[in-house]
Amino acid sequence: MGLLTAVLSGFGVMTVLNLVSTHGGLAVMAVSLLLFCGVFLIQVLHSARRTRAFRDRYGRLTLGLQALLTFTPMCLLGMLWGGMAGFLAGSVLLVVRGRLSGVLFLLVVAANGASAALSGLGAVDIAYVVLSTALTGLVVFATTRLVDLITELERRRAESAWVAVTEERLRIARDLHDLLGYSLSAITLKSELVHRLIGLHDDRARTELGEVLEISREALADVRAVARGYREVLFADELVSVRKVLAAADVECVVEEAAVGTLGRQINTVLATVLREAVTNLLRHTSAKRCTIRLRRYGATVQLAVDNDGVRPEKAGARRHGSGLDNLSERVSRAGGTLTTLFDSDGWFRLMVECPTADPDSTRDVPHPVPEHSPSIVRCGS
Repeated sequence: MGLLTAVLSGFGVMTVLNLVSTHGGLAVMAVSLLLFCGVFLIQVLHSARRTRAFRDRYGRLTLGLQALLTFTPMCLLGMLWGGMAGFLAGSVLLVVRGRLSGVLFLLVVAANGASAALSGLGAVDIAYVVLSTALTGLVVFATTRLVDLITELERRRAESAWVAVTEERLRIARDLHDLLGYSLSAITLKSELVHRLIGLHDDRARTELGEVLEISREALADVRAVARGYREVLFADELVSVRKVLAAADVECVVEEAAVGTLGRQINTVLATVLREAVTNLLRHTSAKRCTIRLRRYGATVQLAVDNDGVRPEKAGARRHGSGLDNLSERVSRAGGTLTTLFDSDGWFRLMVECPTADPDSTRDVPHPVPEHSPSIVRCGS
């Protein structure tokens, strides 16, 4: 707006100086200054971003007033006042919408050229008046649009920064929930088991205590990975950990795993995260005694299903709409997959995920560490 004000003021000062040098006298100077102040204020009203609502509502009235202040003084001051027509041409482009703005712009330029012709100017002077009017109008319009674009760019940049900060906060909250929820549940479960085994089965207690330390170290690594912004998890590694935790919780675990070939890194991490969250919910919210984990591949789609019993009917709705499942649904959706849940009257809960085998944004795949053979069934439990 400082640049626009400088342009308007510069044109106005030149016009007033020309009038004073030609006509002389304080009266002419006072009238010309008064008229210029009116044109200047109207032009600022048309160009300022803060007055957009007023301009949209009353712009045609102020445009008519500016046209009156532009062409009427020519009868008294002559073509020296014709420079004001350039401001009017710029205002037409700013206030009027659509093709009509271009038509009116040309009419203003032509009218100023006609005024120059009626004043007895030569062809060269008339051409100069026409070109200067058109260029002044375009400069006013372009400068105003530049102000609008810069302001809009700064606003969107601030919004983008706010969105980026918000997304980062959500990512940290989501990752901490998904990663640490399982680890802390496993540590609690195994610590309770160690407490029961001390004095009865000291060797097994020491073994379980070692696993507690291992899980705690993994939890620390998870926290550091969340701070770095990315953590890659392999489904096979997570499956081994889940089997141990479920065995410690006296949950019979049946793993039905088929050869799935290669999986993208993102898909592998998503499946591992889904498995972790499913087992975390099982340990926290159910009294499960049996759990079934199925991994299958159908063409270019991989399917993971986790079933468990021991869900009370009043808990089913909470499991459908918990923040953990919402986080998982968002993760799976970003990977191009879908997440569904199902609860039956026998107390069984199913969480199923279907994803493409390849990452949606990368062609780099990693081999899923499952041997190429027919489906296998592995049972684990206490």
